[in-house]
Formats: sequence, structure tokens, C-alpha cells
Amino acid sequence: MHTFRSPQKILFRHLTSDGKNEERKVFYTLHGEEELPMYLCPKRVYIDITTTVPFPSGDTIASCNGTFCLLTEKGFTLWNPSIRRKLNVPEFPRRSESFSLQGIGFGFDPISDDYKIVRISNVKNHSFVYVVKSGTWCEIASPNHANQILSVRYDALFFNGVLHWVIYVCHTEPKDIYIRRILTFDLSTHVFGMIPLPTSNRHWITTGLTTIQGSLALISYNDEFKESWIRVWRDDSWSVVFKINTDELYVVGALELHPQATNNGDLLLNTYSHRLHVYNLKTGVSSRVGEFNAALSLCYFYQCVETLHLLDMGESIGETEEL
Repeated sequence: MHTFRSPQKILFRHLTSDGKNEERKVFYTLHGEEELPMYLCPKRVYIDITTTVPFPSGDTIASCNGTFCLLTEKGFTLWNPSIRRKLNVPEFPRRSESFSLQGIGFGFDPISDDYKIVRISNVKNHSFVYVVKSGTWCEIASPNHANQILSVRYDALFFNGVLHWVIYVCHTEPKDIYIRRILTFDLSTHVFGMIPLPTSNRHWITTGLTTIQGSLALISYNDEFKESWIRVWRDDSWSVVFKINTDELYVVGALELHPQATNNGDLLLNTYSHRLHVYNLKTGVSSRVGEFNAALSLCYFYQCVETLHLLDMGESIGETEEL
């Protein structure tokens, strides 16, 4: 495995239209964390020092160590924009039964020193893992009591060698109870697990997962108090670390900005309205991250590093070649 890694950066996903037939288009730009304050100004426009990053068309499922997993019309594609290398993943084995739930995850197995894609299902023995080095799918047992899982969040959070999905579970005894849980999958052992979510009333909405202070973190929004809370999972229990007053713009994603790169106590937030904000935890002040122009909107962000992953596999895409 090639070990070159650049400093941590942020990849922004932008949504636009061509102005004629209103066809929606997506493009990406790459920024150093230390550059973020330079893009925040009263007129909400960017200083013209940015790098446009080429991307294949398709839905970005996840990123890990500079490699992105995309779901395209032809299936999964792994893409490393740093070295412009693409790996088309073979189609996963299909069965006669419908493949339900469609939980997808992508991450790195530190034991085998390899990347893996996971597709989970509530049909027994119909979940699959793709191993990048061998280029093969292998069948694994679906989660225990998978038939009780009513829904699973499409994408997973990767943290410390483990994938995490927010799921909705039905317990039938003593009566029907619908509970949120976090489903986990260890990429080294291929073992599923469960993490309980905090007990909450009907006003709390689970909106996302992230990592904060080196721990798994849960983002929730309280519809009654118009507040977003971030809790961290430590010593098998949840504890509140941040309470964010964002009025009705509830938070669905958060990234802890490194103190050496920006002001200490800043979080980069993604809200339900697809607007990005930098929130200062000390002052409680939120500053919106501006777009390039009025025709564009920032809709998501990813942690990103520049690496040499895929250097010895897949195909190289030239500057003028179609992705």
C-alpha cells in the first residue's frame, strides 16, 4: 500500500444548472482547512483561489483516505482524483429474491491493509463484501434479526475500521415498538453489531453520524427547542458535548475543523437546507459559507486527503479523457 498522504483537506460538492433547460449539474472543489476563513465574507462570494476536482458522474457514497466510492449507472466505481485513477467494480452476485434495504458502506480494513465495499440486506445470507485487492465479492451473513430492520440509512460512516449505519428496528414483544439503532460492521472480522441510541421523546430527530474529539458522534435535532445536539459514544454510553442553536436549520452533518488550521472551536456544518455554515462553539456565531455565484449552491462536504491509492490498479484517466 502506498503511504504518501497530504494534509487533511475539504472537498465541497456544488449543485448548479446550465441556465437553459435547468439540467442539474454537480462539480467539486478542493480546499485546505486553513483557507476556509478566506471564503467567508459579507458578500458571500469566493476569492478566486480554488481547485476544481474532476469526478465521474454518479452518486458519491463515501470517501476514505482520498478514494471515493460512487454509484453510477454501471455500478460501483472507485475514484482517486489526486492521481486520476478509476477502478470499475464488478457487479455484485444477484439472487432470485429482491435485494432490499440497500445499505452501502466503504472503508479501509487495517488488518488486511485493503479497502472494502459492503452491501447489506435483510434477506439472510444475501449481504456482500467487495475486497479491492482481490477484485471479488464474497457473501456474508446478514445482520442478526435482519427481518426486524425496517429501514437503513443509505450510506455509512466509517470510523476506526468499522462501518456505522443508522437503522430503524421493529421489536414485536411485548408489543410493536419502533426504535432507532446504529448497526455496525467490522471490516476486519466481518461481524455485525448494534449500538443503542439515547432514549428521547418524540421531539428528537436523529439526523446524522460523524466523528468528534476522536469518538463516534451522533447528531440530533430537537423540533421543540430548535436546537441540534452532538453526543459522543464513549465507555458504552452517550454524552452531550455540543448544543448548537441553529434555529430551524437543523444540522445533518458536522466536521470538526483542526485548531491549527482555523480558529479553535469551529465546526463546519451541513444543514437540512443544504447550506454550509462555520459555527464557532465559543461565541455561538454561525457564518454561512458562500457560493461562487447565485446560480450555484454548496450541498455537501467530505474530508479528503491526497494519496496514491489505486496507483497499481484500475485505469488512468487523462486530462482530456471522458470520465
